[in-house]
Amino acid sequence: METRANYVIVGIFTLAAILAAFAFVYWTAAIGDRGETAMLRVRIPGSASGLGRGSFVLFNGVRVGDVRRVYIDVDNPTAAIADAEIDRMTPITKSTQADIGLAGLTGQANIELKGADPKEVNLLDQAEAEGRVAEIVANPSAVTNLLQTAQNIFTRADTVLTQLEGFTRDVRGPLTQTVNNVQTFSDALAKNSDGIDKFLASVSSLSDELRGVSGKLDGTLRAAEGLLNAVDKDQIKSIVANVDTVTTNLKETSKQFDRVVRNVDTAVGSINDFAQKTQGTLAKVDGVLDGIDPAQVRTALANIQKASENANEAAADIAKVTSKFANRADDIDQTIKDAQQLAERLNDASVRVDGILVKVDTLLGSGQADGMIADARNTLRSFKQVADTLNAR
Repeated sequence: METRANYVIVGIFTLAAILAAFAFVYWTAAIGDRGETAMLRVRIPGSASGLGRGSFVLFNGVRVGDVRRVYIDVDNPTAAIADAEIDRMTPITKSTQADIGLAGLTGQANIELKGADPKEVNLLDQAEAEGRVAEIVANPSAVTNLLQTAQNIFTRADTVLTQLEGFTRDVRGPLTQTVNNVQTFSDALAKNSDGIDKFLASVSSLSDELRGVSGKLDGTLRAAEGLLNAVDKDQIKSIVANVDTVTTNLKETSKQFDRVVRNVDTAVGSINDFAQKTQGTLAKVDGVLDGIDPAQVRTALANIQKASENANEAAADIAKVTSKFANRADDIDQTIKDAQQLAERLNDASVRVDGILVKVDTLLGSGQADGMIADARNTLRSFKQVADTLNAR
């Protein structure tokens, strides 16, 4: 006897078993979630770019949860809030640092937690005991800082490129001109290569001539050194001593020359003429000195020594003459004073005569009177001339 199966009942039973199994798994998972996870609220100052639902929450690089929600803080619009569900055993304390980082090259942002002090209170346990959600403040997003830095770099790069373009436009003309000048110069060198070779050959010959001149100069210096060595040093010392004596005597007698100098002004002109004539003689003497023999130099030095001794005697004679002038200085001063007094008297007399003539000219108007006045004026002029002559002397 064949048994007929009820397929409808079998199908219903199978579906019921599957649904029961699915419900059991969901129920057990919900119980596990409620017992092993906790909510953590992360406050993010600034931008939370790249962070969204499903982003990982890492603690020291280990995944401990996921982000469930990201939204703007209504009380503080400058900050964003990310609610994350993390493992309840995660050690979250006040010293824990939260950062927003990137997950590789995908651009997906993650919440990275690090650091915790075991001696501090766990924020998750404290929040559960108080019936609230644990909250920490994250550091500003590294993604935002990176993007801002990149933006600044791009802005600076754009500025630099703009300035570079302007600089290129400014220097394009001068650079082109410089290149053209270099090309012209190189062409000129190529055309005048023969002349350059001749110039270098001339420089080489000039260096050879300078070498020969330096050899002749060495011989001249050796001859001059021999001439100087031939001079007796003792004679030079004696001559210098005599010259020193003469200058000392002249220094002692120069104090008495003040009055004598006033009387020798006329002789200075003659001395200047003599000096001009002497310049020509000195030029001839320079030519003669080139052929001086060392032996003749010794003889000349001996003669100079004698001449210096004679100069000492002449200086003594000059001192005697100046002493005589100094002794008669009072007589000379008296003579000058008398001449000055005579000139003053003649000036006074001329003034008085001039006044008398003016009065006579007023009283007399005849031609004879005019003749007398003319004679008187001539006489006055004679007096003035005599007075002027005395003043000049």
